[in-house]
Amino acid sequence: MKKSLVLIMFILSVLVMVACSNVATNQTEIERLQAEITQLKNKNKELETSLADAIQKIDVNTKIYELRNIVDLQAREIFRAMMKGETEKVKPYISKLAAIEGRNFVYKVENETITIPFVREGSTFRQRSFDLYKDERFITDYEVWINDETYSGTLELSFTEENNEWKLSSMQGDR
Repeated sequence: MKKSLVLIMFILSVLVMVACSNVATNQTEIERLQAEITQLKNKNKELETSLADAIQKIDVNTKIYELRNIVDLQAREIFRAMMKGETEKVKPYISKLAAIEGRNFVYKVENETITIPFVREGSTFRQRSFDLYKDERFITDYEVWINDETYSGTLELSFTEENNEWKLSSMQGDR
């Protein structure tokens, strides 16, 4: 009986040591997993922020591209009317900051009056660039070709929003 008691005590001791060892191992594993969870939560927050930024950039770029389409159609109508000398058809597209005088587009920069003659018949226009600026101006550049053969320079058109419509407020050429 004494031998059995000693054997039972020995087995119980071994079981207690194994159990304590497993508890320590389990505690270490729990701490490692909690640290990994914290790390993954932080990474998830970073990815959510990155996704929100990307969605915002896509929304802005979509708005700019949609605006580009609107302004491009207006610019083409302005060019067509200018080439035909149809000043009354140009006027609806012009900002209150500018005017049509004869066959000229006129606007002011600070205290200086800028006069740009209408584009000439036989001109072809190809949009080169466009962007919406922080000051709420939409600027687009057009290459100008005479009779589709001779490069004549570029025209920079600046549009501003007035009563939910984009209007031509300035125009300048590089040549």
